Amino acid sequence: MFCYQKNFSNPTLPVDEAQFWALVKGTKWNENIDKYRETGDAALKRKLPAFIFQATFDETTSAKGRLGAWRKQAATRLTGLVVMDLDHIENPLTLYQGWIDKGLDLKALGIVLVYITPSGKGLKIVFKARLDWGNLIDNQHAMAKLLGDEVVVDEACKDSSRMSYICKYTDILFIDKELFSYENQEYAERYTALYRDGRSQSESANLPETSTPIEHSNEPVMWRGYDVQCIIDKRYGDKLPCREDRNRHNESLKLASDLLTLLDGDRVDVQRVLEKQTWVQELISEGERMENTISSAVEHKRDKEKKFLNQLPSKPMLEAIQEVTGKTYQEITKGTKASTAAVLKDDTMAQMLWEWGEEIEALSEYYPALKDVCKGLKHNQYPAALFVAGGLLMTLMTRCTYRFYHRPEELRRLNNSTLIIGDPASGKSFATRLFKLLAAPIIEADKVGKEAINAYREQMRTKGANKEKPKKPKVIVRVHPARTSNAQFIQDMVNSVEEVDGEPMQLHMLTFDTELDNTICVQKGGSWIDKQSMELKAFHNEEDGQAYSNNDSILQDFFVTWNYIYTGTPIALKKKVNAQNFGSGLATRLTCIPLPATNFKMMSRESNVDYDSDNRLKEWAKKLDRTKGELSVQKLVDELYDWTARRMADAEENDSKADEMLLKRCAYHGLNFSAPFIVMRHWGDLHQEGNYWCGTFETDEIDWRLAELIVNIQYACQRYYFGAMAETYFDNKLKDVSVNVQRRQKTYEGFERLPDVFTTDDVVRCFQLKSAATAYMRISRLTKDRLIEKAEDYVEDGCAKVRYRKTGLLMI
Repeated sequence: MFCYQKNFSNPTLPVDEAQFWALVKGTKWNENIDKYRETGDAALKRKLPAFIFQATFDETTSAKGRLGAWRKQAATRLTGLVVMDLDHIENPLTLYQGWIDKGLDLKALGIVLVYITPSGKGLKIVFKARLDWGNLIDNQHAMAKLLGDEVVVDEACKDSSRMSYICKYTDILFIDKELFSYENQEYAERYTALYRDGRSQSESANLPETSTPIEHSNEPVMWRGYDVQCIIDKRYGDKLPCREDRNRHNESLKLASDLLTLLDGDRVDVQRVLEKQTWVQELISEGERMENTISSAVEHKRDKEKKFLNQLPSKPMLEAIQEVTGKTYQEITKGTKASTAAVLKDDTMAQMLWEWGEEIEALSEYYPALKDVCKGLKHNQYPAALFVAGGLLMTLMTRCTYRFYHRPEELRRLNNSTLIIGDPASGKSFATRLFKLLAAPIIEADKVGKEAINAYREQMRTKGANKEKPKKPKVIVRVHPARTSNAQFIQDMVNSVEEVDGEPMQLHMLTFDTELDNTICVQKGGSWIDKQSMELKAFHNEEDGQAYSNNDSILQDFFVTWNYIYTGTPIALKKKVNAQNFGSGLATRLTCIPLPATNFKMMSRESNVDYDSDNRLKEWAKKLDRTKGELSVQKLVDELYDWTARRMADAEENDSKADEMLLKRCAYHGLNFSAPFIVMRHWGDLHQEGNYWCGTFETDEIDWRLAELIVNIQYACQRYYFGAMAETYFDNKLKDVSVNVQRRQKTYEGFERLPDVFTTDDVVRCFQLKSAATAYMRISRLTKDRLIEKAEDYVEDGCAKVRYRKTGLLMI
């Protein structure tokens, strides 16, 4: 009797013959497998149930306190079956048929099941374990020899808790009914305790990871074109550790840590360099093993990575690098000048802002308005300008809609709730310039309504008590300052209705304020009571209502259509969103973009008056204010769906509810902010209907580059500002004792460990994956996110293989 697991959130359950056939014949699972083969979307595979042929499990308690037969190696009970996983086979059926043609008797070999894996490019072979062959992985090697040279064992399949995703009924090539009843108690008694103790390595090859000492080559070990030994010599000078000062072991541990950082975790090169040091050779002669020292350094490095996203070599090593190379470590590795001035609290975010700015500049060749939007700003301020302009421009496009991948039957509006966060005097005034230029059509249109309201109020003041009161005019006023009463705001919002394509459409309200603190202060008074509720509901245009007893408040329900853009300080943001109110959901609706500190740098002195730039923005504002209709952006919606699926797969792999929460609304931001610039680029495809412009256009790879950049910025900034709060929220919610778990550690660790040029085997090792198939899915995700690219094809042992290289982009 073996077992299966419906999904990662459920314990395992026993499988009998009827249950087995019900699973492999299930229409839902067969359709999932077909779709997975068509799209390569690994998320579809992960939704499949999975068999665990080689073991069942004792009841244990999950991390959330649920009792069940959870798939844990420490709770293993071996069944006596072994699973062999053959990956990356172009034609599995041909391989299987070859065994039959050779006259292999599968039943005589102890094989009880052979099926094609969900990818369509692999085989699963389940067979009876033999005591004389050894443990599970040794049994696989022995069976591989019987099947032929073309069978390569996946070393990741050594654990007893490894699962095998179910197959389609039609993909079963061979089955023996003994599969459902077979047990080998003798085998279980021999090996169960060992597997529970985590000892799943091959018994026939008890070799250390590296030999001691490693054979030394005369070739120097290089780092970024520099001899590592020269850097070490400079680092220690004439103060080499020695037997008398008793610090040799600690120094060897520190040096190993530095070398692991410099040499991308390559233990062999690290050991080669270590063992060349005279004082290390003394330690080896006294019986100390450098493998153990390096392992300790690796563990120490992992502990540090739980606290710090990026690790640097030690301060003495950094100084030695600068003395030898004439450059700082940051200049060599990142191509950027190091700064001792005060920077953002996260160096990674500071670097990302520069890189995003350069990408925006590159995209401005296709979206010329970006040049005018970012005029006079430094590259690391470009992201803030892009989002302010995008928020204003999408408000001009209030009469436009699109369909999203969630509930596509609904027409979505272009909504934003934007906060630009920077220290006082950090240059936030650019937002005022953009507001005056881009909101000009709305402000101009509001003049008529404001004059009518002011005239009405003047009449009310001058009319006598017995005179007939004038009727309050129903006008459109869309721009509102922070200091606006609820009654006025709601009345103006429900009055701002136009007929668009024969249907009434409520236009967006717009609020812009240069002081977020100001909006928070006025919230404390009656003028802003309950606008916090409308702030939440504005992002999805949710329904709200009011039922007050005063005459000025109309009894009615309404939908909130309101875009707002504020600039403010980090302190103001903490007042706005904090641990106490994080659960409200406002954080994921907000677009919070950092405006970095100026770090004592003067702004560029402008001597020429440039009216042309301002006039171009004004002209585009007028055009976008005259747009209407459904936007033809379905290709971008599909791309954003795939982007979200890849990030969600990372979140699932890291078991991070926080990442899952912060991800869910990112795609809306990616589309909403990119839409105005995309429409401008395809303006020639639109046509005029009366006073408005509309029509269809075809988005392309350039448009996706912009949308992808925006969604990457949004997700990174979400994690930057709200990641810690999200982790705390879920930890507190679940009352989990492990409140300091670094949820995203595994993904970052794996990518940081990858060398600059690497193979599939490196991916398996660095990400600690269980099979090459999983590595190919990881490579696919990294390639689609442009974090890596194909470097070259090569042949090894007669097999065609591929090397990849990092592109230099940072993982977000």
